Amino acid sequence: MKPNLIYGKHAVEEFLNKHPKMIKFIYVKNINEFENNQNINEFNIKVIKKNEIDLNKMFDEVVNHQNVIAEVKEYNYKPFGEIKNKLATRETDLILILDQIHDPYNFGAIIRSATLLGVKNIVIMDHKQVMVTPTVVKTSAGTVYDLEISKVSNLNNVIAELKKQGYWIYSSNLNKNAQDIRDVDFAQKTALIIGNEQYGVSDLLTKNSDLNIFIPSTKIIDSYNVSVATGILLYEIGKKIKLF
Repeated sequence: MKPNLIYGKHAVEEFLNKHPKMIKFIYVKNINEFENNQNINEFNIKVIKKNEIDLNKMFDEVVNHQNVIAEVKEYNYKPFGEIKNKLATRETDLILILDQIHDPYNFGAIIRSATLLGVKNIVIMDHKQVMVTPTVVKTSAGTVYDLEISKVSNLNNVIAELKKQGYWIYSSNLNKNAQDIRDVDFAQKTALIIGNEQYGVSDLLTKNSDLNIFIPSTKIIDSYNVSVATGILLYEIGKKIKLF
């Protein structure tokens, strides 16, 4: 299995400061790159010197790694049962539910936007869904470690539990009942469902949602890319419920 790699001086340094326990090794061209960072010694992180050619060989494609690469541990998923008990105490919250996202680049981009826009928890299926792979870690720029992702067997059960905890469920949809996001007053406790790249949100999840919403467009083509749509929706919701 390919290692989880984060690269670039700023990205690695930020990850080193926030999640030092998650770093396995740091590879650098300049062995003194992080000599002043106290986490290196405190957490006994091994810094390995490599020449630029060997650093380039760590990737299947050309990337701007700036001669600084961190190999990080596998992502640890958070059982939904563990976060369930926290939900009742949250007065303002935005939970993201993904209904079978298949593309790792979309998943990584969604995670990156979610982290920046105030999402603390993402819920995904434990099947028919891309997991947190090295590509997802890389595409998320390491932000996947800044939030909690839960894998479940049934998203409808999650929706039922969230409703008990006072959440309103909104699904991204282009059906005739969907409302323009500009006209929606989102609940302070909101859960947003994003559907599969090809088929959208499943019928049962759509039925169990409190409201279907859509993003207005010029309609030159049929829809936004799923990661772009997610970013727009999270921004609009986060702005209205004042997450940032």
